[in-house]
Amino acid sequence: MSSQSAATTSKGSSSPIPANSAIRQVYDRIRERIARRAYDLYQQDGNRPGQDMRHWLQAESEILTEVPEIRESGSWYTINVPLRGFAANEVQVSVEAQRAIVAAEKQEVTASEPGRASNVLEQAVFARAKWPIDVDPATASAYLMNGVLTLTVKRA
Repeated sequence: MSSQSAATTSKGSSSPIPANSAIRQVYDRIRERIARRAYDLYQQDGNRPGQDMRHWLQAESEILTEVPEIRESGSWYTINVPLRGFAANEVQVSVEAQRAIVAAEKQEVTASEPGRASNVLEQAVFARAKWPIDVDPATASAYLMNGVLTLTVKRA
């Protein structure tokens, strides 16, 4: 399964997206978040057994959003993913022949009063696009502008 990194541009400057070697870690984080949410749903459902798949699918739909629109222009596909509040260095893009994964994560630690624990605010967006037909990951380019990631890739 070959994949390609894409570069991003934010405020007119270009920044690289983290290498795809880390994308496996992104997949692991997505699965971990889905598993935690599915367990929360299980507990909210009174710890009743037999609903594992329903809880997993509901958690997956809450954590991993599908990109609603893939635009086609000639032999190119383009997607837009809203990422308000994220910087280019907080975004990873993985493009594979059949799909793309966009992951944006940040943690903010807020100062606290003496003797109290600090607060950690976590924000994450995970989005998946399934290409209508195979694409060439080597042609992928992405940029972040005005809180929207735009990813373009050519059909294989």
